[in-house]
Parts: sequence; structure tokens; C-alpha cells
Amino acid sequence: MDYERCVYITIGLLGSGKSTWAKRFAKNRPNVKIVCPDSFRTMLNGEYKYLAELDDVITQSTYDTAFNLLWAGYDVIVDCGNLTNAPDRRKKWLELPARHIAVVFPVRDRDWHIGNRGKDPHCEADWGAIWDRERAAYEPVNNADYDEVALIN
Repeated sequence: MDYERCVYITIGLLGSGKSTWAKRFAKNRPNVKIVCPDSFRTMLNGEYKYLAELDDVITQSTYDTAFNLLWAGYDVIVDCGNLTNAPDRRKKWLELPARHIAVVFPVRDRDWHIGNRGKDPHCEADWGAIWDRERAAYEPVNNADYDEVALIN
């Protein structure tokens, strides 16, 4: 495997622009592929539906897909919140055999994030409660964990 492959790990609260950035970044780069747990949720349910009991399966499926894409010679964007350093969240992606780049989005005020998420919601949800949980769990990026950190404004 070519270990010079890159894994771009998007880090940000809901509505911060992670998916928008990923789509724009990959658009004219055929060697960059996006993996997203939400795509697995849609695939497994026929529609987007969050089911907590599938979290481990979805996380592992996303990880395995990223690994296989790297093995096939692609760079990978991991498009999910990665809000904490818990083993099943941000640190899991650092196990991938590649150069790791954190793509960090700013934390803005609650209303901004909720309004931005509301522009294109993929499901009905209490976005305020979700933001509150995400904000409480958010951990800043430890630069030492990454080969590079890119701050997106």
C-alpha cells in the first residue's frame, strides 16, 4: 500500500460546512473519495434514519471502506463530526495507514450552526438539543495527532 495517501478528517459541529467542503474539495479531484456514516445510515434503512443500535456497525463499515479506498490508491475524506478523541470517534481514523490531515471548521454560536444545518436538513430533529450535546462533547484538535491541520473559515 502507498502510505503517502492522505486521509482528510473533517472536524466540526453540525452545520459547520464539513459536507459542503468535502464535496467541493473532491469535485475536481478524481483521486479523492468521500466516506460518510450518514450514507451508510441511508443505505441500511432505505432513507436517512439514525438508529443508535447500528452505530458500531456503521462506524466499522465507514472505517473499512476508507481503508479499502486507501488500499486501492485513493485519498479519503472522512465526512463526520469527529467531535471527541474517544476511541470510536476521532482516534479511530488515525489508525488508517496514511498521512492524516485534520480539516477543522470554526465553532460559531449556537444559532449560526442551527440555522446553517436547517438550510438542508437530512431529517427532522431537535437541532438545538443536538448542538448542545455536540458542543458539550467537542474537544479541540491536538495538533500532535496530525501530520497537518487545515483551518477552514
